[in-house]
Amino acid sequence: MSTQEILQEIRDGMTGEYGVDMVYLEGQVTKYKGHENAAEIESGIAEMAYEILPDEKKEEMARMMYIDGKRMDVIMNDAIKLIDEGKNEEAFKLTEALYTKIRISYRETEEKMYLSLRNPLEHQLYLYFYQPSKRLERPPFDLSRMVMLHGYSLLEAQRPEEAVSVLEDAIRYNPLNTDAYFEMAECYKVMQQTDNLLGCTKETLSIATAPEEISRCYCNLGFYCAEIEDYESAICFYYEAMIYADNPIVTSELSYIQRKMGKKLTPPTRKLVNNAFEKYGIKPGANDEVVGVVAALGKASVQEGDKTRARIYFRILYGLTNDPEVKRTLDALEKAK
Repeated sequence: MSTQEILQEIRDGMTGEYGVDMVYLEGQVTKYKGHENAAEIESGIAEMAYEILPDEKKEEMARMMYIDGKRMDVIMNDAIKLIDEGKNEEAFKLTEALYTKIRISYRETEEKMYLSLRNPLEHQLYLYFYQPSKRLERPPFDLSRMVMLHGYSLLEAQRPEEAVSVLEDAIRYNPLNTDAYFEMAECYKVMQQTDNLLGCTKETLSIATAPEEISRCYCNLGFYCAEIEDYESAICFYYEAMIYADNPIVTSELSYIQRKMGKKLTPPTRKLVNNAFEKYGIKPGANDEVVGVVAALGKASVQEGDKTRARIYFRILYGLTNDPEVKRTLDALEKAK
């Protein structure tokens, strides 16, 4: 179906009852999250949601969601398109406007704070790690992503110090957003702040929920070690990165290290790898606390009979642990689908 046909089908599914339709539309956003035209579909759904708002709420939403009559998510998509086209200066004006709007309209107060947590797992991890005392408000857009986009624009404009400050705000709106941490790591690389790069990477590892994220963290550890000329440890981290995911930069980085060391490299032994982790105070693999939360959510989903959600959690769990027992449970869940 075309995007317009999907939107028409969604509109046809509305009942005319405000409370029911808002829940329905939110579910449709989740349903089409992975669609190739997800941005357009989400934009259309947002317009439907705005249409059915009571008049008193429309005024408040306009204040929270629009900049000069244009919805914030539309502005973000325009900025992304400009970045893709290499028009960074034009994109910068839009990302700066978004960042300014967010800082004004979505400020934390003594009673509440805005969080752009993207899925139930991030929500549960946030509750586990932070145990918030304030009321958590869910904003209409992914504020963390919008703020992060301005951080990226600042880095592209060769203003990494300012980018770090902005990215700290992106993390504040979603402390489980590893993308913001990775962008901050790039800033520290540019500024040659190796200590900050190491600290940032350790923080990212503590919240990683995917093998690709762990792999990227290990690549950053390899970069850090190469920068401080601890090439033996760098080799260990780069090889470990390849266990979790294919990463195209590993080959070139290992070639660079080989030239610096002036000798042919060989894969490190497990003992050498473990020594490298111990040297920098890092436990290999995913954070045990993250694994524990995912396992608990998966188990609870099975007990509740929610096999769809259970499959999601056990896929994540297997990606983090490669545990044969987890694989057996996952296979059973997949077979029951």
